[in-house]
Formats: sequence, structure tokens, C-alpha cells
Amino acid sequence: MSNVLLVYYSRTGYTASIARQIAHLENWDIDEIRDAHSRVGPFGFVRSLFDVLLGRHPAIEDGKVDPSKYDLVVLGASVWMKQLASPMRTYIGRHKNGFRNIAFFCTYGGQGAENAARQCAMLAAKPLTATLAITDNEIEQAAYWPKLDEFIQRLRQVAGNP
Repeated sequence: MSNVLLVYYSRTGYTASIARQIAHLENWDIDEIRDAHSRVGPFGFVRSLFDVLLGRHPAIEDGKVDPSKYDLVVLGASVWMKQLASPMRTYIGRHKNGFRNIAFFCTYGGQGAENAARQCAMLAAKPLTATLAITDNEIEQAAYWPKLDEFIQRLRQVAGNP
């Protein structure tokens, strides 16, 4: 078993794409956070909007992997209205006592990455060992590789695999 687990939430697929690339490149275990209720279409968007505006911790399906068994947990989520995606808030609240070390990456449309990282650290009550923010435009243009490489190098150091 790897000593690193990558856990992600993705509504549109951008965060999932980055998460899978990282996990594949590093051969790390990966787990996906899934909504208990649909976020597809206009009603899903409205649900997401209300969850973030009201600070809700929506229902999610339990992950398949126990994060407390890992030295480092890398959390990946999208940014919604300059806030951490609500399903990730639920996940962190559920597992924060089992985290040894955490890192965070996000995908976002243009603003709020720093705020989402702050929220992640605050909810987990732990400092982030590394952070990465990738815009939707960088994903569409495949212009994020230098930042991704730097993030992975930092994670390797934290995990003790330089």
C-alpha cells in the first residue's frame, strides 16, 4: 500500500482529470467523493449554489478507503463561488481526526483558490503541506504541467519519496 491517498470531488470532471493524472503518475491510491444526491443539470447547479451559499455539509456516499491509514492525504476539489466545494467540506468534517498530513489542490474558474485552501486547512484543523490551484483555462490549454510538477515534487518530499 502507498503511504499517500488522493481523495477528490469533481462535479464537472476537471478535478477528476487532474486527480487521476497525479495518482497515475505517482502510483498513489485514489478515492472519489460522490454526492448522495444528483448535481446534474440546472437543479444540480442550484443545489450546489445553495449548499455553498448556506455553508451546508451535504450528504455524500462513504468513500472506499480509510484515510487514517495513510501518512499523507491529498485532497482535491473544485472552487464554487470562491468557496471550497460543499461535498469536500462534508468529507473533511467526517475524517479530519484521521488525517496525519494533508495537501490540497483545486480547479477553479478564476477566483477563490486561496480561500478554498484556507477553508480546507481550517476545517481539517491542520496546516496544508502543499497547495496547487489550476484554472479551468489552464486545463483546457494543457498549460498546468509546470505547476503540477512542482506540486508533485513537494508531495514526494512530504511523503518521504524524493
